Amino acid sequence: MSTEVTVETVVDGELAERFWELYREAFEPLRTRAAARHVLHRHEFDEEMADPRVLKLLAHDESGEAVGLTTLATDLAAVPWVSPEFFAARYPEHAARDAVWYIGFTLAHPGRRSTRTFMDMIDALVARLAEHRVVCAYDVSRFNDDGLRFADNLRRHLERTRDVTVETVDRQTYYATTFH
Repeated sequence: MSTEVTVETVVDGELAERFWELYREAFEPLRTRAAARHVLHRHEFDEEMADPRVLKLLAHDESGEAVGLTTLATDLAAVPWVSPEFFAARYPEHAARDAVWYIGFTLAHPGRRSTRTFMDMIDALVARLAEHRVVCAYDVSRFNDDGLRFADNLRRHLERTRDVTVETVDRQTYYATTFH
């Protein structure tokens, strides 16, 4: 199964509708697996698809079906839950040249997760990040980190293919107290 990955600044109309359906199918399980809300509302998804500060890496299969999507903010101000000041203080040289970017989300169609689709998307993303020599930040839910070992697998792949440093820069833990 081959995958074609293209990069767009704006996705709208029928194309946005196809990727919204893919997004919902892929992310629906996170509604009950993560304390933070990881699933965008439709209007938030549409805003992100229309925002040119957020690159969209679109993956299509050989028949043209939408099979994967990654969002990449090239301006941290486009990501409401991120502190641009935190990253500017930590990476001043990169911030000075607008080279601190943020991966909003990445997903593959549930039926294609064991195929090359996800890695084709990651490879296209990594090529763009390396070309621009950026600091790329991202967050991973505990479910995806502990259960799927997403961050470890990504780190190993990056260290095998690129000259990188991967570090945990912050962590937030959610607690619940039940009173009896």
